[in-house]
Amino acid sequence: MITRTLNAFRGAVRGWKTPPPVAGRDWHPTWLPEELTLGLESTVHPHCPEERGELFVAHNTGSTEIETLNWLHATVCLTKPAQVLETGALDGLGTLALAAACRDNGFGRVHSVEIDAAACERIAALIRRHGLSRHVEIHCGDSRDFLRTTREQFAFGFFDSLCDIRAEEYRICLERSLLSGIAAFHDTSAYRNRTLPNDPTPAVQAEYRRQVLELARDPRHSGHFEHVLSRGLIVLFPRVNPPAAA
Repeated sequence: MITRTLNAFRGAVRGWKTPPPVAGRDWHPTWLPEELTLGLESTVHPHCPEERGELFVAHNTGSTEIETLNWLHATVCLTKPAQVLETGALDGLGTLALAAACRDNGFGRVHSVEIDAAACERIAALIRRHGLSRHVEIHCGDSRDFLRTTREQFAFGFFDSLCDIRAEEYRICLERSLLSGIAAFHDTSAYRNRTLPNDPTPAVQAEYRRQVLELARDPRHSGHFEHVLSRGLIVLFPRVNPPAAA
């Protein structure tokens, strides 16, 4: 009751359009800044019934669902990567979740690659505001160029750039042995184009899913997991000791 009352007060002060709780629950992860207001995923992002968007929470249309961000935070806390790769940052909430996990681990650095210069500035300001600068390095430019030239090695990867280049990003990681840990791909819902016919186009979305699932069958992986609700998520698990090339 106390938490619900405090949330209602914060919502009134910040001018929430609908009062909490959101999605039938009082929930605001401890790593997520209190000033960020949350709403139903289904009200900020179009969804078909199969995706169950009403069960999820988001900050805005462009940001990743809070449940997915919380999974990123928890997984980095569990797997303890020293170096994290993020492609596509937009509003920086993914960067914030990953960097907060590195802070909570006591070590680690997120290499966030974003092509939009204005977004890079916003992300940098967000990270500074929350005291996470020592856990983040922002690379402003094409993610593929970065991955073809970087000398960094990563133990966790979150691929959230343009859908039509995410599989290519990961192939570069495989070819150069840049990523030794989990690879997570956002926006993989098979139903996406029912409500978003041009973001991306059906052909691009289908090809994106096909390529990621094809990569999952690569013998350098031990398996994969697909989360089919909301915007979707596919996670690839690389083998600890991949088989030698034939």
